[in-house]
Amino acid sequence: MRAKGRLEYVGGHHLRFKGTGEYFMKVGPDSPENLLAYYDIDNTGGGWTEIMKDWAPHVQDWKDGDPTWGPNKGKGLIGALNYLAEEKMNSCSFLTMNAPVGDDKNVFMWIDRNQQTQYDCSKLDQWEIIFEHAQKIGLFLHFKTQETEGELILDNGALGTERKLYYRELIARFGHHNALEWNICEEGGASFSNTNQTQAQRKESIAYFADKDPYGSNVTLHTAPNLNAQKLIYNDMLGNNSKLTGVSLQNEWNEVFECTKHWVDASTNAGTKWVVANDEQGHAQLGVPHDDYTGTPNKESIRQETLWGNIMAGGAGVMYYFGYGNEIPGVGNVGIITTTAICVVRIFAHVISHGITRVMLLNF
Repeated sequence: MRAKGRLEYVGGHHLRFKGTGEYFMKVGPDSPENLLAYYDIDNTGGGWTEIMKDWAPHVQDWKDGDPTWGPNKGKGLIGALNYLAEEKMNSCSFLTMNAPVGDDKNVFMWIDRNQQTQYDCSKLDQWEIIFEHAQKIGLFLHFKTQETEGELILDNGALGTERKLYYRELIARFGHHNALEWNICEEGGASFSNTNQTQAQRKESIAYFADKDPYGSNVTLHTAPNLNAQKLIYNDMLGNNSKLTGVSLQNEWNEVFECTKHWVDASTNAGTKWVVANDEQGHAQLGVPHDDYTGTPNKESIRQETLWGNIMAGGAGVMYYFGYGNEIPGVGNVGIITTTAICVVRIFAHVISHGITRVMLLNF
């Protein structure tokens, strides 16, 4: 990924590598959101360890020469990233804050989950080792900066001292990586939440990343599922109404084409084309099921309706959400996208990059 140059927003519906001119189609897992809730990372958990990770099944995927820290720590998560890359995925996703309020309450950048102005340097050095390795092996970094349960943690949602410091720490420590995007909020402004920022505060956060990130990485926003819920948040962001350059869609697996095409067209008509990815599907307990699942949806319907739905509507790729009730014993819920999905995405990235107008796909 480094050899291709920085991945940039270039005013179109797909990100492009500066060095090679190739366009990028995202494909990878959207879960677990608490990827960084890992026992080997310093000062992680803050007393909330029920849903912590040891990544033990992936220690076997760690290789000689791969990084570790401390007394031989980090092999499980580094191995998990290796597994994703070996399965030909090109992206990974994670929250950088879900505490003191959130689903798991175990990922935060500070010395204490209730101390939002003092940052834990050793922990963040370890995060950097993880992100550096991910980039080295070709994984795009999807930073989810908060989730809807925690929209008011910093400055009660405003762009005050705590929030500015948090954003500046993210940009200063990790913004140099070649291929990443900043997601302002997971399920931001969701109608089912009573802890939402105002739309004005949301726009201020978007503008802060756009103005302060010297590398100009994609700034995106996730919200509640279904098109009507998305319209409540995104309509007021179109064109010159915000500095948003992408959207991260959540919807049912069989609504992907409709939702993707709507925002591709709406953003084009408003004058600022958005990078439109489909990053979460279905009910929280199921999402995208594993390949052997025999119910609905199965892998064929996901391939047809979710993957192809996004691509054919002009979207920028998919990240599959693997539901927390759908864990495979001994494997966990990372790395569920099949090689078939990768092949499809690679072909379309080639089509976009080289201007081919017709291509025949067999056995997909």
